[in-house]
Amino acid sequence: MTQTARLGLRERKKQRTRQAIIDVAAHLFAEQGYTATTLAEIADAADISLSTFFNYFSSKNNIVFGLMDAVIDSARDRILGRPDHETASQALLAWVAEDLVAVERPYTEALRAFPKIIASDTALQSEERLRYAELEDILATAFARDLDQLPDSLHARVMATIALRGMVDVWNAWYDQHWSDRDFDPADAIALKADYLSRALDAGLNAITSLPSTAP
Repeated sequence: MTQTARLGLRERKKQRTRQAIIDVAAHLFAEQGYTATTLAEIADAADISLSTFFNYFSSKNNIVFGLMDAVIDSARDRILGRPDHETASQALLAWVAEDLVAVERPYTEALRAFPKIIASDTALQSEERLRYAELEDILATAFARDLDQLPDSLHARVMATIALRGMVDVWNAWYDQHWSDRDFDPADAIALKADYLSRALDAGLNAITSLPSTAP
């Protein structure tokens, strides 16, 4: 077996352990409450030692946002790392349609549980807003490159807000209707996100051309 293959095997094992931790934590948080659940209980349910647990997560809130952090990393790699000939809109749509399912699919049950867990805890809600801000920064940087502007420019921020809030609002609307479905499948929400963005991004790009200049 080659070194590359051995590394691949180790990475797959680490991913399975990480997924197990998130799955059992989601179950425990939903069953007995986020605050009441201890790290020791999560490690025990995942059949690992507490010291091994800390190789993957430093706290409970890192478990809750482990998937969201993976989504942010995936967006950064795909959208900011896009080739020069690809626009930010094209890269974003490709990321949603082609990459996001693979990132989220292993965590289907966690995706079902975590929105309600986050809604039950004000500290988690604050953490979620920080993650959304990080993703919005990535999107603003991507659009700024196309617009030949700074990431904090009005036009870049408007486009990033349209993209982020569009994805979040589509997810929230879909989740409210389907969270209790027996065949809960977040891939359905991803398809709706892609459809919405394909229309909203074009509308946004047209709209920012009509914004008044901020120059004195």
